[in-house]
Amino acid sequence: MNDFEMYKMILEIISDKNPKDLQALLDESQHYQNVKDYIASDEPNSFLIQNIQDMTLNMINDGLISAVVSPLKYVTLIKFNGLTVLGFQYLKKLKEQDTKKQIETILDQEGHVMSAKNLTEILSKLIFS
Repeated sequence: MNDFEMYKMILEIISDKNPKDLQALLDESQHYQNVKDYIASDEPNSFLIQNIQDMTLNMINDGLISAVVSPLKYVTLIKFNGLTVLGFQYLKKLKEQDTKKQIETILDQEGHVMSAKNLTEILSKLIFS
């Protein structure tokens, strides 16, 4: 599953389904075709779970998602409050038809790979410039 689709999926789920925690987010993600395809592949599901958790934490740290994060010894608990105003702005931009193409063009021009941090930076440029 590519980072762009995962980023958009996480924002959509939190906006539309209002999951209470990371487990509820993971449960809702199973309705997306990209996640179904990944689960059906030979890749370990633990990689997908870890990637979703890492991207979600990045989005919390970037101020797109309001949440309480409680790191424990063996697990990190994440309780969601919802998207922030900034999160809703980013989701709106992601739903525009040409946004993915714009992001890919900027990534190529700047020589970066697609990641949560780079997506957040580029979306910020697209929204606020």
